[in-house]
Amino acid sequence: MEAAESPGASVELLDKSLEDLLTRVDEFVGMLDMIRNDSSQVVHESVPQIHMKATEMRQIYSKIDKLEAFVKMVGNNVAGMEERVAKAETDLGTFPNTFKKILHTISVPSFLNKSSSSRQPQTLYEPPALFKTEDYFTCLSEPPYS
Repeated sequence: MEAAESPGASVELLDKSLEDLLTRVDEFVGMLDMIRNDSSQVVHESVPQIHMKATEMRQIYSKIDKLEAFVKMVGNNVAGMEERVAKAETDLGTFPNTFKKILHTISVPSFLNKSSSSRQPQTLYEPPALFKTEDYFTCLSEPPYS
């Protein structure tokens, strides 16, 4: 009897193995469908969104480049103004001496007038050419909250 049970047990074991194999194949097919759906969603939805964001980022990068150029231009203007201030301070003296000169020119006693006349003639002040922020930021020329 033992020999008769052995083929039945083998068939039952084979049947159980085939059922497990079919279950795993079904799971695999389900995963493939899920991957296809996800891939389709990525291609039809996510890729266009990524493309749109990339286009927006190009505009932002362009604004950043313009802002960097503006900051560099302002830095150059500040450096030029610092040079002019340093030159003016050496030509005209520091603030207290300049302040004294202004006071002396307002009420000019004769003994102070002689000492100031021995100095070199002062050069005329030429204001520097300044930039206008409105030229670089168009939103500043628009009225707020219109």
